[in-house]
Amino acid sequence: MARASGRSTGMLEKNGSARAGSRAAFRATLALAMLVLAPFAVVFAACSAEPPLGARPGEGGSGGSGGSGGSGAGPSMGPCVDGQVRDCHLTIGEQNGILTCLDGTQACVEGTWAPCAEGTISSRIAPPKAKIHETSARPDDGDIIILNHVASACVNNPCDPSCQVFDEQPDAGVTPDAGASVYDWQNGDLSDFPNGLVNKGLKEPCAQASDCQFNMQCESPSSNTCSHHKCSVGEGLYPDCDPCVKSICTADPTCCLIPYAGTCAHDPCVTGVGLKKTCSTCVNTVCTANPTCCTGTWTQACVDAFAVACPKSCAGVQGNWTPSCVDKVYSLCGAECKTDPPCSHNKCYSGAALSAACDPCVATICQASPSCCTTKWDNLCVDKVKTLCNETCPAKGVCTPWLPGETDPNCAGVDLAVGVPCNGVVPVCNHGKTAAPTGIRLVHFPANSQQYPKCAPDQTLPTMMECLTQEPIPPGKCINVDANACGIGNGNREIMINPPKKTAANPYVTECFCENNWSLSSGGNACEAPDCSSVTSRTIRPVNMFVQFDRSGSMTTNDRWGKTTGALKAFFQDPASAGIGVALRFWEHYKPVTGCDDTNCSIDACAVPLVTLGKLTTAAAPTDTQEQKLITEINNTTPAADTPLLPALAGAEKWAKAYQLANPNQQTVVVFVTDGYPNSCGSDATTIAAYAEDAYTNAGVLTYAIGIQDANVSLMNLIAQKGGTSTAFFVTDQGDAQQQMLSALLEIKGDVVACEFDLPNAGLFDPTAATVTFMPAAGAAVAFPKVLNQAACGTGWYYDTPQNPKKIFLCPTTCQTVLNSAGATIDVELGCPGAYTPATFTHVYEAKCPTGTKVQWGYFAYDSVTPGDSNLAFSARTADTAAGLSGAFTSLATAKASPVDTQLCTMAGPSPCPIDMYKTLGTPGARQSFLEFSATFNPTTNKGAAPTLNGWEITYSCVDSE
Repeated sequence: MARASGRSTGMLEKNGSARAGSRAAFRATLALAMLVLAPFAVVFAACSAEPPLGARPGEGGSGGSGGSGGSGAGPSMGPCVDGQVRDCHLTIGEQNGILTCLDGTQACVEGTWAPCAEGTISSRIAPPKAKIHETSARPDDGDIIILNHVASACVNNPCDPSCQVFDEQPDAGVTPDAGASVYDWQNGDLSDFPNGLVNKGLKEPCAQASDCQFNMQCESPSSNTCSHHKCSVGEGLYPDCDPCVKSICTADPTCCLIPYAGTCAHDPCVTGVGLKKTCSTCVNTVCTANPTCCTGTWTQACVDAFAVACPKSCAGVQGNWTPSCVDKVYSLCGAECKTDPPCSHNKCYSGAALSAACDPCVATICQASPSCCTTKWDNLCVDKVKTLCNETCPAKGVCTPWLPGETDPNCAGVDLAVGVPCNGVVPVCNHGKTAAPTGIRLVHFPANSQQYPKCAPDQTLPTMMECLTQEPIPPGKCINVDANACGIGNGNREIMINPPKKTAANPYVTECFCENNWSLSSGGNACEAPDCSSVTSRTIRPVNMFVQFDRSGSMTTNDRWGKTTGALKAFFQDPASAGIGVALRFWEHYKPVTGCDDTNCSIDACAVPLVTLGKLTTAAAPTDTQEQKLITEINNTTPAADTPLLPALAGAEKWAKAYQLANPNQQTVVVFVTDGYPNSCGSDATTIAAYAEDAYTNAGVLTYAIGIQDANVSLMNLIAQKGGTSTAFFVTDQGDAQQQMLSALLEIKGDVVACEFDLPNAGLFDPTAATVTFMPAAGAAVAFPKVLNQAACGTGWYYDTPQNPKKIFLCPTTCQTVLNSAGATIDVELGCPGAYTPATFTHVYEAKCPTGTKVQWGYFAYDSVTPGDSNLAFSARTADTAAGLSGAFTSLATAKASPVDTQLCTMAGPSPCPIDMYKTLGTPGARQSFLEFSATFNPTTNKGAAPTLNGWEITYSCVDSE
């Protein structure tokens, strides 16, 4: 605790980061009081009798003598002798260091002092701020708190020599010491787990809660190949575009479009290529009346005629993705959509066109690409958030850990999860706002039981084992369950908390979500304390794509070729794709070498790119020579071939595996695109997918499978699974196939490592204990220093706002170093908050007045930060001697964030600030020379955060005693 002179109790320490901005604002408000013109302000100079309780020094005008600083000359409500006259002083204004002062007189009229008037107005140079006489205390923790315990002239009325102020501005503020960590459970570290087990529990990019187990949550969920993001309203979505969308469509079909399942080349309810008369009786009817619908193009007129011929066929095809559908992303899928008011949807999500007026970045994008505000806010508009606005959208579909103390703001009940098990311990956590009771069932199954990650596993299996929790789980907290007593042991197990009732006797508690109730165990890994970090970056790895693209004859159907290659060109032309390496080949194709066909089935030929690997740049073609090569070859190629899928995939994997092994600090991916089944060179799914598995297992190559309408769904999913990317992307002929294809490519591209990191809510971490460490691919780790702000940058990092940080930014030089370092990572470690207890700081002030005058305590102002439901309680007591200070304190004010924000109370107001100590202390207290000031720091209810007192001011005046 800051302890200088006088008494002090409790333990207080310096806040780790000075609130320079807040303190400057605090001082600026004091200076404003000097600028208020108050020519009719009343000043106070006491008669020999003390003024009665309730008289407010400076009453009758702001900035007057004894105004907001409580200087002594103001209206005396006490008795005086009619006709008596005395001097008074009033500061009228100040500009550029020149004071305008009124040196006048005031007369006693009917027993009351009249306003200060009938004097002379003069200009004089404002006196310099009194040199601060600092004293220091070294409390038990060794920190030094510097306080100024010598009064100086009031800033608000320097024309009145009697006004004095104690201006306390400790360099780093004052806050209590934290005790031991408020979190007392243990958990394991996923870095100790086999990669296969981690990838099973965390499927990124995640689309819903079930993709993120191990006590994690899905942030900014992906939407795979949906025509717009599921977190944005718009046209109906097709169920198969995303697993969460499929769940929503099942629950509410009005949100979705019904996929066409007939035999025609496309859905007759939408426009497209001409159809065959034989594919449908109703189509035959339409084409008999209008032959061009089958020999030419299936126009809107053909669609309308079809609806007349088969009026029920198109019923229900058009759904709408309404706000109710968006809400179900949370209620059914457990993933939270980010809002961005006043925009109709977050600018980081594709969706309906946005209004340029809703956000400056949106306005910038729409000026460059008007269609983003008139037609559709597509994924290319989203990409421009970075390229045009230099803002960072969150990585799509990232599994992030629930932090200790964190709760789901939308879950009023219980929401349970299982953390990372470790040696003998299974952490079970609750992220709802209601405590979970004792006796909840924890069940577990052997590996590959086919139950994970079901909400309702088969509880009749003889391999299932169970136990009960032995204590309640408060909101935001975890408990440790004895793994050995539960029979989990050291083998691989699949663990779930709170399965649905097997019988009425089994303990079960209703939850907000059950999708994320699982974890996986892998033997006796080391236990460690809870980690309050959630912002460790991914490894910085330049991405190189080998795009192996199907040019079979079926790609002419519904213009699949034009739409999907159009998406390729848009992706290559996007400035946000700069830095990505791309190699391209079509199959089957005789270029650049023969053999990649259904006759030769040459894997080696299929491994030779048509466009060799090169990096895209921010420049447009032809300046970007790689972009020019790619687009030229796309324009020169037409679809007309078979589907030798096995050598095409095997060739791409062969090239990618060799490149990855030669360049281990880069990330090589295969993007495999087809609309068909393998019809030559081998069709066994296991054999085909084994090539992707070999490249992933032995070289770390990731394989992304994109299936266009009519592709073999099970085979494409198997290729993606074996290639380390979980599930395939699928593009349908219905809807905007080009946008679906582009969405898939943008999801595959992912996000580069950002130079800014979002921080959790205040109270969930200790901002004074944050470290940022750069770990290069080779060499020793480097701890970047913390600097105050960007202006202080060299190499280091800084908070957006030191007093209540929400982001960490790397300095520009640091950022460039990081982004140029392939294979490096950035680790941001946040200290867990300690458990705070209430603490009180006190200090004794002595007012010194010249002979013939007597002290009158004036005003109190303060500057504080009170996170969460914490508060600061201020009080004071007075006496004629220091030894006489005893008895109860009188409350002055309470600083808190809500329900009314009283964290800042300045000498310039507004009312009720500053605090009128003369009125609060009453008489005789307000006229006694010694004042003991007290500030009690009350932490948040969860003891995870405490207030900070950045500064305070106490004024007094010396008024006539006779």
